Amino acid sequence: MVMLFPRLPFHPDETPLSWAARSAAFHTGGRLVPFLNDLGIDLWSLKRGEQCAVERLCSISGQDRAPVALNAVKALGDRQYALRGERFAAEFLTGPVTRFCPSCLEEDAAGAARPAAMWRHRLIWTLSVVRVCPVHQIPLLRHRGGNWDDGAHELQALPWQNDAKTVGCQASLRPSPLQEYAVARLAGASGPTWLDGQGIEQAVRATEILGAVIAFGSEQKASNMTENMWDEAGRAGWAAVSEGETAIRATFMDLLKRAETKLGPTHPKTAYGMLYAWMSASRLSKDPGPIRALLQEHILDTAPLTKGQILLGSPVEAPRVSSVAKIAAGELVHPRTLRNLLADQGVISASDREAPCGHIFLRYDDARPFIRMLKHAVPVSRLPELLGASRPMVSALLEIGALTWLTGVEAASSKMSKAVDGLEMAAFLEEMQARLPEVAEKPTTMVTLAKAAEKGRVKLSVILSMLLQGRLQRACRLAGFPGLSAVLVDPREIKSKLALPRPGMSGELALIILGFDPSRGRRVFSHPKAEPLIASEPYGEDVWVSPAALENFRQKYVTKKRLPLIMGSRPLAIEKLLRERGVKPIWDSKEFGAAIYERVDLPTV
Repeated sequence: MVMLFPRLPFHPDETPLSWAARSAAFHTGGRLVPFLNDLGIDLWSLKRGEQCAVERLCSISGQDRAPVALNAVKALGDRQYALRGERFAAEFLTGPVTRFCPSCLEEDAAGAARPAAMWRHRLIWTLSVVRVCPVHQIPLLRHRGGNWDDGAHELQALPWQNDAKTVGCQASLRPSPLQEYAVARLAGASGPTWLDGQGIEQAVRATEILGAVIAFGSEQKASNMTENMWDEAGRAGWAAVSEGETAIRATFMDLLKRAETKLGPTHPKTAYGMLYAWMSASRLSKDPGPIRALLQEHILDTAPLTKGQILLGSPVEAPRVSSVAKIAAGELVHPRTLRNLLADQGVISASDREAPCGHIFLRYDDARPFIRMLKHAVPVSRLPELLGASRPMVSALLEIGALTWLTGVEAASSKMSKAVDGLEMAAFLEEMQARLPEVAEKPTTMVTLAKAAEKGRVKLSVILSMLLQGRLQRACRLAGFPGLSAVLVDPREIKSKLALPRPGMSGELALIILGFDPSRGRRVFSHPKAEPLIASEPYGEDVWVSPAALENFRQKYVTKKRLPLIMGSRPLAIEKLLRERGVKPIWDSKEFGAAIYERVDLPTV
């Protein structure tokens, strides 16, 4: 094979096309295409980085192939390219636009007899993110002649000197951190973890578009952005993306707060502008990368949405924030009933009770328990009919906790304050059916629950509690009767069970042992706003506390009267230590008849 002589070496910072154009000027003084034709190399094969074209050019020129192939941008088809292990779309490159630094080209040809043979088109100039010369710190100039071979970036055929004269002197400008990151990444260096975890084009595009919204506002359109504006956008976005997910989410929140200061309703598009529009496009041909999931999560956490609504290309399966009206519509409950219940429970403010349901926003998860209440609520007035029970029997079931009120709010305006959970009611009936055998005829010694209470002078709550605990072995159900009206018990068995000693103590004795005022301390057995502090069972006019319930309380809490025994110090010293450490009782003594502390809060004496 004929070799070109003298040899013009390849420069590590240029493209294969740049080297070929310099070789044409050096060996023939002419243009690139005729030179390649003479060598039997197709221009577009070389531009696409095809191995056969690169190898032939290197062989004829006597050049080692490795450095040339390293700088070859390979076409993969479908407008996809690869360079040094990174894949990206055509938009990551400058395409037919040639970027150059006039100062670099002047230095290339300084003192050269044939300047055209020295002008190198740098590899980094082909990247769309590179807009500033890192050597001379001036913006790169752009040229597009409208010719079929503009994509060859043949500097020898461009009037770049005239372009440089029209621009004149330019102020110094450092390359953006985003540009430096992209160049360094192609050179094999690592950068911020969040950026390195995605494709290079995804990292650059996410930074620039987020930065564009930060720098120019949510009303700015991508189609109206200039190269200088994109450069500024990259700088603005870098501060967030370089710090990772937490900083990006904080930036999203800042943009949302900025949008909330404007007149009119806040929509994700009004807050995130072109970033939202980019990822919501119906023809999104390229994966935006992890920033889409971040924005999607942020919007789910902050914006009112409805189930099935399309968000960034995907339907919302479980909205996190929504209006009372939209939640009610999606869950098929009445909006005003839901609004009143949420106000009663303190989930929304009391003033929202008069506001339109479409103007009240809250987290969907905060509403879910109350949606369940609405869907399964059974009015207490219907319980006698549904349970086959008398009103006193229903009261007894509520007293012992076999059925619980859906809401403990006293005098609540919502009807929910007078309802129980229908699922709990159904489970109670199923348990009775499974536990008690059915008989065709009433045994002679057996009576109904109401009759047993009357004959034995025992509270219905005590008999029902014994029944649910499985202590009444002879209890059964009479066929043909509904619910609790079918339950039969033996009064003699009830009397014998009550006479037998059982482990534990009365509620009054437990209060005295624990250091409570017995008159007010009974509230620990029926806490008005939460689970009782001490679990108990009905026992005549009092309650019965098991050893396990007593021990559970002692493991978690201690009353003020028992602090000297627990901490091993005098009362005055303990009070001083608690005051210095800022330890306060979790329950007020006025409410429970004793100040109650959590054991984990107590300091070591």
